[in-house]
Amino acid sequence: MTQTSERPEPWSILLAEDNEDHALLIRMALERASQGPIELAWVRDGDAALRAAEERPPDLLLLDLNMPGRSGHDVLERLKGDERLRRIPVAVLTSSDRDEDIARSYGLGTNHFITKPENPADLERRLRSLLEQLPQLGAVRRGTGRMAVTAVSDIGPSLLSPRSQLVWGILLALVAGFVIYLIYLVLGGG
Repeated sequence: MTQTSERPEPWSILLAEDNEDHALLIRMALERASQGPIELAWVRDGDAALRAAEERPPDLLLLDLNMPGRSGHDVLERLKGDERLRRIPVAVLTSSDRDEDIARSYGLGTNHFITKPENPADLERRLRSLLEQLPQLGAVRRGTGRMAVTAVSDIGPSLLSPRSQLVWGILLALVAGFVIYLIYLVLGGG
């Protein structure tokens, strides 16, 4: 028996998602993933998410990053910076899989980062796993917005100038061309 089915009252889940179709799919996946009752409240923007969390702190906040008005990162920063609300477990549930978004989300105190999968069965599986861990997440105090990012490398365009990127790109293309030419010669092409 999992921990989700041992809870007599419903899980209170707040979903902050601006896309109505995504919200419907998430609702259906949650209903299938939950082994007990859930109460789902849905809001479409970051300001509404903060108001709802302040009025009635949920057992879990499912937070999209890209919403009108206040972004998911802004919501996460405000939530985890508030002594009364920082214990609310937050799972970022977004279409982004960018390293920067993942690192920033964890740095701001999210408990989970879930990239929205294409397959509804995958979403259901990920949400089931999250709900099974939910009893433990409430005891975890995460985030002040000042955590160092250590899990994701920050190697990218910000470390190289556009000119350096161009030079490295040309060098890599030349090396790749040379390797292809050698393979062509070895295989008897000339």
